[in-house]
Amino acid sequence: MAEAKAAADGSGAGELRLDGLTKTYPGQHGAAVRGIDLSVERGSMLAVLGPSGCGKSTTLRMIAGLIEPTAGRVLVDGRDITGIPVHRRDMGMVFQSYALFPHLDVARNVAFGLEMRKVSRAERDRRVAEALDLVRLGHLAGRRIAQLSGGQQQRVALARALVVRPTLLLLDEPLSNLDAQLRGEMRDEIRRIQRETGITAVFVTHDQHEALSMADRVAVLARGRLEQVGSPEDVYERPGSRFVARFVGRANLVEGTVTGSDGERTVVELPGVGRVPALGTGRATGSRAAVLLRPHRIALAPAGAVPRDGRPTR
Repeated sequence: MAEAKAAADGSGAGELRLDGLTKTYPGQHGAAVRGIDLSVERGSMLAVLGPSGCGKSTTLRMIAGLIEPTAGRVLVDGRDITGIPVHRRDMGMVFQSYALFPHLDVARNVAFGLEMRKVSRAERDRRVAEALDLVRLGHLAGRRIAQLSGGQQQRVALARALVVRPTLLLLDEPLSNLDAQLRGEMRDEIRRIQRETGITAVFVTHDQHEALSMADRVAVLARGRLEQVGSPEDVYERPGSRFVARFVGRANLVEGTVTGSDGERTVVELPGVGRVPALGTGRATGSRAAVLLRPHRIALAPAGAVPRDGRPTR
């Protein structure tokens, strides 16, 4: 576990920044990715969340160098790497399909990146053993890929990405090919590995539960635009747009009219309900507003009573 301990403080991790990142394809109406500005702190995990076609995988592949941006920059530790080819970016990537070599055993799959870097045999064997111990597959080093379960194959892909000691770990829908039980197990496993290694990680997903349970921060994309970025709690409890409110968690949006403000709250008149204090400010009296009500925040009570655990909503 020496490799994990050495990086646990994030010393080998990188700080990522996207500056106006844009991708437009010829003949396409509008851009696939539209001017994304985003930063990922050293040693943290960011989830890029959104529906199919929102540009999340395109964004990840531009970070990796697999797709060339139309405009904007990718910076790691302040260094512009936009024009640097993929094999020189010092990143590890786990693909949705895992992209493992079926003709090689587990150890040779993990060692592939080290072999390409001409690492000595002794050093290679040591680092492969450490990486397999990290993902708890040391006892399967000699197995063929076809003999492994889906979860085990994913761990091999993780070990292969981490063994080269990258500055960034990129994961493209890493849990989508697993059944429900394995997804739950691997959510915990990926988070454990990220915390133990201290690596900076970015993963894309359409699954809000994955994003909210695994990431330090969540970036929500829609139609190629960044709708909101914040902690899982911020994104869930304080959505920055109607799209985020509807896409993240279950939501009831009730239209009403702003009647005034009370400190950090805006008072909204809802039809059939009356005046409700909601989190948020800056709304003019008389303007229309939508109040977000999460189902688990709704409680039945006698007329005129206030539930003890009631909370103002946005």
